Amino acid sequence: MAWNSAGSFFNLLCQWLITVLVLRLSVGYDAAGVYSYVMSVYLIFAPVVDYRLYVYQISDLHGEHTLGEYLGLRLITGGLGIVLLMAYSLVTSASDLLLPIFCYALYKVAATTLDAVHGFEQVRGRMDYIGISYALQGLVTIVVFAGVFAATQNLTLALFCLFLGMCAVGVFYDLPHGRYFTEFKVGISWPKTKRMLVRCAPAVIAFVTISGATSVPRQYLMVAMGEAALGAYGTMAAPMAIVQTGAAYIYNPLLGYFTDAYERGDGARFWRLMGLVAAGIAAIGVVCIAGVELFGEFLYTLVYGSRVADYVYLLPPLVGASLAIAFLSFMDSLAAAVRLFKINLAGGGIALAVSLAAMVPLVAAFQLNGVTFAVVLSCLCGGGFNMLALRRSMAKRFSQGEGSGPVGRP
Repeated sequence: MAWNSAGSFFNLLCQWLITVLVLRLSVGYDAAGVYSYVMSVYLIFAPVVDYRLYVYQISDLHGEHTLGEYLGLRLITGGLGIVLLMAYSLVTSASDLLLPIFCYALYKVAATTLDAVHGFEQVRGRMDYIGISYALQGLVTIVVFAGVFAATQNLTLALFCLFLGMCAVGVFYDLPHGRYFTEFKVGISWPKTKRMLVRCAPAVIAFVTISGATSVPRQYLMVAMGEAALGAYGTMAAPMAIVQTGAAYIYNPLLGYFTDAYERGDGARFWRLMGLVAAGIAAIGVVCIAGVELFGEFLYTLVYGSRVADYVYLLPPLVGASLAIAFLSFMDSLAAAVRLFKINLAGGGIALAVSLAAMVPLVAAFQLNGVTFAVVLSCLCGGGFNMLALRRSMAKRFSQGEGSGPVGRP
């Protein structure tokens, strides 16, 4: 697990460094605004690309699908996600943004496809392979982006080269390591594809609504205040992904254990795991809030330059928003892991409805901070619903003592 955490953190750091390079290697906030916008639009449809397959795969304790089938599913959902993303972008985005959106989507789909190999390796206890893959992805990302963008100032070309870099990592590292465990052929039958698409659809729709709840307010900020405002906001918000990713590092490796405890009707173990996750997320929050208060302005001006000093006031609320997103994401992942997809759908719908209702008045009242406040409110409402619904379902199951069979099966 240490290798996985180190590699994942390094990859995350490299993702963040791209936001630094976009700002440092260009004049003004416009390029940073475009990059932030591209990420925000993609994030709405990222759940379709992922299709909750990673959570499903690592909680597949009975070998329901082979590695080749999971890879085939990834390619199908990745293609579906890109089609929906571009259809949405044609309606909502300026024409000059379509190509960078498409290239960014190719890059992220390539990286997400490799998660099929990572899930296979996690189930088999070889998370060191996963960590090395993430480290390679991060290294390729920062080297390729820095070289291409510095030489050309062409954001679209840099994003396309990132796609090629992810393909290279997959071909030369991940796929060969997957074959250490088993020979496989990429592909899946239509009946199995249809069954998985239908089974996971409620969780995917829920995750789309959750992504919309956190991403649409940023899109609205660009409409209301322009590219420069979104660029400034995106620059300040980028490092906050560390909070969310740090929380995911805590609960993602435990989802299989949650599923096992749920199947066995082992309430004591399940709630003990919940306590560990809650304590871990709280600890991350305390550290980040203290860090922002003590070193936030110094570090941001050191990395981004003195021009960001006027936006340091955004940091404390952004930490709160990151914790709220982590809370909602954990509740959503937990419901998906134990196959309670209706809870996913209801919680995500609540989060999106609250976000859409709150973003316009909050941005009008608080400008850039209005985006953050809308995200906090929506995540607390959606996550709170999920928590109460999960607690009710768990109490009913655990009162029976032993589980009633494998999760998600008749």
